[in-house]
Amino acid sequence: MQNAQTMTSHQLYTRLAGYVAPYWGMLAVALPGMLVLAVTEPALPLLLKLMLDGTLVNPKHELVQLVPLVIVAFFVARGVASHLSIYALGWVSGRLVVDLRVSTFDRLLTLPARYYADHASDSLVATITADTNRTVATAAAAVTVLVRDALTIIALLAWMFYLDWKPALLALSLIPAIMLIVRLSNGQLQTGDRETSSTPDGMAQVVQESVRNYKVIKLDGGQQYQSQRLRNEVERVHRATMKQATAKAFSTALVHMAVGVVLALAIYPAAQQAATDGTSGSFVSLSVAMLLLILPVRRITTAYLFRQQGLAAAASVFALLEQKAEADGGTIDIGRARGELRFEQVGFRCQSLADAAPEKVMLTLQPGETLAQVDSALADLVPRFSQPDSGKILLDGQDLATLTLTSLRANIALVSRETALFNDTVAANIAYGAKGHATEAEIIAAMHAAHAAEFIRELPQGLQTVVGEQGAQLADDQRLRIAIARALLKDPPILILDETVSAPDAESGQQVQAALATLMQGRTSIIISAPSGAKDPSAKRTNRSPLKGLLQPHSNLVVP
Repeated sequence: MQNAQTMTSHQLYTRLAGYVAPYWGMLAVALPGMLVLAVTEPALPLLLKLMLDGTLVNPKHELVQLVPLVIVAFFVARGVASHLSIYALGWVSGRLVVDLRVSTFDRLLTLPARYYADHASDSLVATITADTNRTVATAAAAVTVLVRDALTIIALLAWMFYLDWKPALLALSLIPAIMLIVRLSNGQLQTGDRETSSTPDGMAQVVQESVRNYKVIKLDGGQQYQSQRLRNEVERVHRATMKQATAKAFSTALVHMAVGVVLALAIYPAAQQAATDGTSGSFVSLSVAMLLLILPVRRITTAYLFRQQGLAAAASVFALLEQKAEADGGTIDIGRARGELRFEQVGFRCQSLADAAPEKVMLTLQPGETLAQVDSALADLVPRFSQPDSGKILLDGQDLATLTLTSLRANIALVSRETALFNDTVAANIAYGAKGHATEAEIIAAMHAAHAAEFIRELPQGLQTVVGEQGAQLADDQRLRIAIARALLKDPPILILDETVSAPDAESGQQVQAALATLMQGRTSIIISAPSGAKDPSAKRTNRSPLKGLLQPHSNLVVP
């Protein structure tokens, strides 16, 4: 996996080349435009020389009348070229951002559950939304610099050498001098850049924790402590920013001094020569060309200064793209399963007892039976979110490892307090994923079976009401009943339920109980214990869950 420290500019552009390939046609429009801008840069000094040496010395010269037309034509040509290059390069850059964002998101959707557990969601969001944009912006700036600015420098230097090789040679020495200054200050800039790129995560973490835990903060008087934590993070950002500002200010000052020295050394002799032989046009043209040389040189140095930030973003993007997709070695499509689950000496490590030795489970669940207060680590083995340390699990006599993930997971539904609702309509949340093709009648039937019809009808647009992020527009029991309706529409033979599913009051509690009873009817159910759950990972009856009374007797349940 490539990281920010080892990824080079060459590697970045090589990786991006594959994404650029489909858009070479539009890029072919941008490159000629940049070429025209580069080669016409010396045109202004040339026009000044012609005007001063020829037409203005002899005001009656016939070319004087053409000067305004030439100037207008010159700037029209540059305007058209600038428009074409900026638009075409911007279009290609925009398409690259779209492709990279889609590619990284598609890759994220294929990754195993372990990856989500090991990476903060904010970091993944930033990779897809911000880092992709910074990566393409860096590459686009590099293309502009390499094509337009490099050619502009070459064209201006060629014109200066044509006029007088001595000041042109001095101007040429200005480029390595500026690059040396940039390299001397680049170390501090990279250090500050790394610090500023890491500190926003710290600030976001403090803010998010404060929002999530506001009750604890208020009850335990933690306002001052949280405020100090945020202040520390903000001060870190300020110190890192000042490091960058100091380095930039120092390098800018040195560049200005270097430019001043070179201009003085080059222009003074040229001015004396012009005074001697009367070639004022050459002197003015040379001076303007040297001044025009400064801007592309500064752009090149600026691109060098900020390329590290783009490389860090690119490393983040391509590191995600290089992640291996979730392994799926299964070859059997089991179709609609009956729901018999058999655990044969299944070894796994409990989430609630992470330091303990791996547990061994040996039991059989017949279709329609319920296994209660199971550790979440065991439940994760059934949909193959994780793999057992030893042993195997069989569904209808077939080893789960031999089943395709698609066919296995088509037979499983999950309902828990953390079951996510998406910022979409109620109907889309019920008919989610593979069930997106469900008819309105099927959705309504699932809604009624989940005892959700009454509150859904009262929503502003009924089934077409957008529920907001994580279902923020709904109450807890309403979100849960929509999740139950989703499971009912899927109609799987196996259910994984969270013991903590509950409702805030008696009336809604009865509706949730009735919906769960309907959902569990005839299905093999695995009920995950609460976080403080039982020490025995296999199973036991629970007297704390709102699911109490819905559990069916099971001969293989282990009851401590």
